Amino acid sequence: MRERMKKTPLWMRIYLMVFGLVTVVIVFVSYRIIEVSIEYNLQREISSSLENHSMIGNSLKMYESTIDDYYPTLLKDILAKSFQNYGQYFTDKRSHLAITGESGEKHYSSISNEEEKAMSLVPPKDGRRSYVIRNIDARTVLFVSSWMKMDDQLLRLDYAHDITSLIDDQKSLSLQISSWVLGGLTVFAVGLFVLIRQALRPLGLLSKQAQGIAKGSYQHRITVQHADEIGQLAVDFNYMAEAIQSNMELLQRGVTEREAFIASLAHEFKTPLTSIMGYASLLQNYHLEEKDVEQALRFIHSESKRLDGMSKKLLELFRLGNGEPPNKQQVDVSSLMQQLKIISQFTLDRRGQTLEIAYSVSTVTVDPELFLVLLSNLVENASKASENDTVIRLAVYAEDSFVVFCVEDHGYGVPEEHLANVFQPFFMLDSSRDRKKNGHGLGLSLCKAIATAHHGSIYMKSRLNGGTSVYTKVPVQTST
Repeated sequence: MRERMKKTPLWMRIYLMVFGLVTVVIVFVSYRIIEVSIEYNLQREISSSLENHSMIGNSLKMYESTIDDYYPTLLKDILAKSFQNYGQYFTDKRSHLAITGESGEKHYSSISNEEEKAMSLVPPKDGRRSYVIRNIDARTVLFVSSWMKMDDQLLRLDYAHDITSLIDDQKSLSLQISSWVLGGLTVFAVGLFVLIRQALRPLGLLSKQAQGIAKGSYQHRITVQHADEIGQLAVDFNYMAEAIQSNMELLQRGVTEREAFIASLAHEFKTPLTSIMGYASLLQNYHLEEKDVEQALRFIHSESKRLDGMSKKLLELFRLGNGEPPNKQQVDVSSLMQQLKIISQFTLDRRGQTLEIAYSVSTVTVDPELFLVLLSNLVENASKASENDTVIRLAVYAEDSFVVFCVEDHGYGVPEEHLANVFQPFFMLDSSRDRKKNGHGLGLSLCKAIATAHHGSIYMKSRLNGGTSVYTKVPVQTST
C-alpha cells in the first residue's frame, strides 16, 4: 500500500520563503534607514556644536582685539569680565561653557564637575578642535574642546552640549518605524497567506482528485477559475481524468462483454454437446430400430456440424481480435460475386431462393477470403430470415470514398430496440428458431470484426416484418 509523504505543503513552503525574503529585505532596509537617520542627525549636532565652539572662540578673540586697541591697560580686567558675560550668554539648559588657563585655573565654568570628569578630552595645543560623546547616567553629552591664545596666554575653551533629546527622538523614531514595519509585515503576512492559499488551492484539489482516481472515483472534475498556468494544469488534469474514466469504462465494458461472451459460449457449447451425449447414450445402451438409429445419427451429425461451424467462426474472431492484419489486395468485384454465388448456391437452392447481384464498381481492395466469409454470412442470414421462394438482393456501389455492399431481404426483420445488439457475439433474436436453423449468434459479430479489420464499418436497417438491409462500407483505398 502506498504511503503518503508527510511534508510541509507546497503553498506553505512558498509562503514561508516569500514572507521570509520580504521580511529580511524590509528589516534590512528599515535598519539602514534608522542607521542613516541617526548618523545624519548626529553629524548635524556635531557640526552645530563645532560651529558654536568656533563662534565663541572667534567672538572672544575679536573682543580681545578691540579692547587691546582702545584700552590696553585694562585688557586683563575687561577679559575676565567678558569671560563671565560670554559664558552666561552662551549657557542654557542644554549647553555649557568652560574657560580654563594652561595651569588649570578656572576663568569661567558652567560645566559640572561630573561632566568634566566624564569628558576626559585632551585637545592638541595647536588650535585644532577635538570632540567626544559621553554617556553620563541617563544623559548623552557632546564635548568640544580646543586651545586658543589670548593676552599672550593659552586658554582652553570647553563646550558641552546635551544631545539626550536627540538620542531619545531617534529611539522613538526607531520604535515607530519598527512598529510600522511589524504592522505592515502582519498585514502582508495575512494577505500573502490568503493570496497564495487561494492561488494554489487547485493544486490541493488536484491532489484530492488524484487520490480519488487511485481509489476508482473518476467522475469528479476541478472547476477552472483562472486562465493561468495552474488553471491550465487543472484543464489538463480534467482531460486526463476524463480520458482515464473513458478508458476504464471501456475496460469495464470489455470485461463485462468478455464475461457475457464466455457465459454464452459455455451455454452454446453445452446444448449441442448434451444432445450428442444423449443420442450417443441411446445408441450405446439400447437396441433401437433402424429408423431411430438413423435419426439419432443425423442429429449427432447436425449438432457436430454446428459445433464445427461455431469453432471455425470463433477462431476467425480470435484471430481478428488479436490484431492480425488481413491480406488485402485489389480484387475484381465480378469474380468475388461469382465465388459468392457458388458458395451460397446450395443453401439458397434448398429453399427455392434467388440471389440477385448488381454492382457498379469494378474492383475493391479487401482480403478476398475474409470478405467472402462476410458476404456469405450476410446472405445466409438473409436466407434464414426470409420465406421460401423469395429474392435476396446484393448491391455493390461507390459512396464518397467508400465501396458499399448492401444485402437486402424481405424477411421477418428485427425490432428497432434490438438493432444495437445484433452484432454482439451469441445474440439471437429467437433462440429456439435460430437453433433449428443451425444458428449460433456468431455470424454478424464475425462480419463486424472483418469490416473493422478493413478499416470499415457495418450497420443494419430493419423493421419488424418489413425486411432487413445490412450495409458494409470499406474504403476505396486502404492501408495494408
